[in-house]
Amino acid sequence: MNQVRLLASVVIVVALLSAGVLGARRWSASRPAVVLRDTTSAPVGQRVLVEVLNSSGVGGLARRATFLIRDRGFDVVGWGNDPRGRRDQTLIIDYTNKPEAAARLARILGGADVERGRDSLDRGLDLTVKLGSQNKLPVEAFHP
Repeated sequence: MNQVRLLASVVIVVALLSAGVLGARRWSASRPAVVLRDTTSAPVGQRVLVEVLNSSGVGGLARRATFLIRDRGFDVVGWGNDPRGRRDQTLIIDYTNKPEAAARLARILGGADVERGRDSLDRGLDLTVKLGSQNKLPVEAFHP
């Protein structure tokens, strides 16, 4: 009887260790490449209204990016999934000609393409971020 309990205990321990290793591999595969903490922030004295959309397919990415962007002084007024689907590269759309704010935001995100655009819905946004699957959010975004 003791041998059965010992065998059952060993099987449980092996199963738990296997699950932990697989979980760690999955976590490390989704971890960003950028590790250094950058202290870039929003331009001083400017209120920059930002929308963050997840175009990556990675669950919760817009929420994590929102915390990071807000911590850096930008005013995130909305976040969610991109209704237009997936993209590889992160894109920042500048609606109100704020190139310095867009460049700073791109740096905070670990790099992004920046395009001028027009907010066809006239929501009063300055910038929209579309997080791509190749995003390089810094590690701090994964530990709010």
